[in-house]
Amino acid sequence: MSSGDMTIYRSCTPVVDSRYETDGSQTPSEAIIEAVATAADVEPIELPPLYEFIDPDALDTLFQQHEGASDSEAVLSFRIDNWNVFVRADGRLRICDGTKPTEPKPVFATSTP
Repeated sequence: MSSGDMTIYRSCTPVVDSRYETDGSQTPSEAIIEAVATAADVEPIELPPLYEFIDPDALDTLFQQHEGASDSEAVLSFRIDNWNVFVRADGRLRICDGTKPTEPKPVFATSTP
């Protein structure tokens, strides 16, 4: 990590690591719904609507502006029920169980999967 890089820490247990397609075939909000459903072991339709937690259109617009730039430091975090959601501009997603605390660790490693 070079000087000036931003590191965001989590203090919850990671459950799902996923990606959204930065080529436009899948929006970040669609990928988040799928990843949270996987973490919760339910069908996406069983989740509460995403707009109850965050504006999906604003989220998609924010990350479409970065077009998957791997050097972008854009990271967004929010909660959906007990799930902590972390989204990065390069397409990476991490869903953590907010009910299972851990020692603080970086949300994302510096390299992409």
